[in-house]
Amino acid sequence: MKTPICYFCAKSGVLCPRCQEKLDKGEVTEADVEVSKWFLDYEAKNTGLKDYVIHRTVKLPKMMIIMVSGGSNANRPLLQKVSKQLSDERRITVRIIEKTSSIKRLLEQIVTPARVMGANTVWLPDGSWESTIRMPRADQRKMPLDQKSAEEAIKILTGEVIHLVFE
Repeated sequence: MKTPICYFCAKSGVLCPRCQEKLDKGEVTEADVEVSKWFLDYEAKNTGLKDYVIHRTVKLPKMMIIMVSGGSNANRPLLQKVSKQLSDERRITVRIIEKTSSIKRLLEQIVTPARVMGANTVWLPDGSWESTIRMPRADQRKMPLDQKSAEEAIKILTGEVIHLVFE
């Protein structure tokens, strides 16, 4: 398993100068360090995790989101099992999502069981862009986190600004 910090730091819980510099610059967070350590400990029990890469961890008030890539679709049940175990240990909802370039698909993984109807890109005069994501109004109360937290999570994970619109 590849983590945002080096193997030794994840295993020991003590950061080397290079990883400490990453933490100081904001390239990794305390949540990344915690999750890296936990995943490496869990990988010893379950070798199916060895093909995965942890990209980013977002810790919100009601939820922790871990973005991973690698592995195969056959290992999706394994990720759900790991997510449940981590949720039980941390006493916070944990979502393990797969990295994708589609903002719509990323948001679907975060807000499920709520549905995402569509995504539009709005180009701004300065050359940047923002995405508007449309969701059914009835699904607003099905979301596991509030609108502001979902928008913040996407901004941290991808660096893109999104706006959720309920129709």
